[in-house]
Amino acid sequence: MNSAARSASRYGPWLLRLAIFAALWWLLTDGAANAWVIGVIAVPLAAWLSLRLAPQVAPWRLRVSIAGLLQFIPYFVLQSLRGGFDTAWRALQPQQQVAPGFVDYRVQLPAGPAQLLFINVISLLPGTLSAELRGDVVIIHVLSTDTFSLADLQQCEQRVAALFGFDLTQPGSLEESRQ
Repeated sequence: MNSAARSASRYGPWLLRLAIFAALWWLLTDGAANAWVIGVIAVPLAAWLSLRLAPQVAPWRLRVSIAGLLQFIPYFVLQSLRGGFDTAWRALQPQQQVAPGFVDYRVQLPAGPAQLLFINVISLLPGTLSAELRGDVVIIHVLSTDTFSLADLQQCEQRVAALFGFDLTQPGSLEESRQ
């Protein structure tokens, strides 16, 4: 193997992540040139940390279904809006009754990027927040156990499964609800 090939295999993953984080930085800062005063430090640091914290998760090795992605994007946007409106409504209606609690949900997705995405997307659903993952059970904090929807969680898991090309014959289930 020549030195150029060794160099590419050694620095390739870091350079790819550097490019991804630079693009994200540019998008988040609306392309403001003065934002690079911080970005010149933050972007390489983020790329380096991502390699240290998740070296086995290479963006080019993720298998994403194009059809699943096209279905997931509108779902993601809709759930983000629903969660935002729900939060705003609860803030504007302080007399609204809430019955907070925790729900244990058994995840059917395999450990890895699909499961991590699902756990993070749960927090977009109205009144829910992923609190902890124990094996294949995610503990979810809900603002109201009375209005919590198992169907919403199962639909979310199905959408993430389709995004990664998995076929879940039976989405997750509630283990037990606890206050």
